[in-house]
Amino acid sequence: MKRSVNFSFHHMVRIPEPELMEDATQVASYAQADFETAHSFLIRKFQDRLPSRFNPESILDLGCGPGDMSSRLYSQFPNSNFTFLDGSEFMLDHCKKRMESLVPKKRNKKMEFKKELIQEFVPESPYDLVFSNSLLHHLHDPFEFWGAVQRSIHSDSFIFISDLMRPDSLNAAYQLIERYANNEPDVLKTDFYNSLLAAYRIEEVKEMLEIVRLDGRLNLEPITDRHWICYSKPRL
Repeated sequence: MKRSVNFSFHHMVRIPEPELMEDATQVASYAQADFETAHSFLIRKFQDRLPSRFNPESILDLGCGPGDMSSRLYSQFPNSNFTFLDGSEFMLDHCKKRMESLVPKKRNKKMEFKKELIQEFVPESPYDLVFSNSLLHHLHDPFEFWGAVQRSIHSDSFIFISDLMRPDSLNAAYQLIERYANNEPDVLKTDFYNSLLAAYRIEEVKEMLEIVRLDGRLNLEPITDRHWICYSKPRL
């Protein structure tokens, strides 16, 4: 039975975008884009919320894309075992190249690159850390995302998810593009615009968490005018 969320559309209606980035030009410009400001900010938020002395043995990067966030995760936990998962072969290739350039050869055995759709992903065993950035908005059925998260965790796993928030209007979306992507190539501007329109609003994510019963386990908060994060509540 397919679950559906009765989102109230007082706001701009969500316009889905393709689930996978498989156009070579689009992937290449995305891989070369400068996400330094946004991504280093998100990683700092992630670091701030980690439990003290947290040392995960196994890490899952869900929807790793071209590997910019993956490389930042690796710098933080160079001794962990990593699984990088993406449904797009182009994206995974970029991620693999990036990680291979960073990681000493002898460490490569601790990295697994999986080309798999999130809907079909069933891990052999759960991970200590499940991380995902900017994947949820790509999915036409958001519950496929939460299902994959639930299949990948044990009771002590730390979860950290970040994504874009859909703005109130097309005008607000254009303003965000002017503010943050003005100097980027057109292909990236279009991509950012489509992603903003496909993103879920924070009230929608809250409702999803309630439906999948993760609301007791995860905090959800907006952190910029275009991002939210969702992460494991501290253990009492």
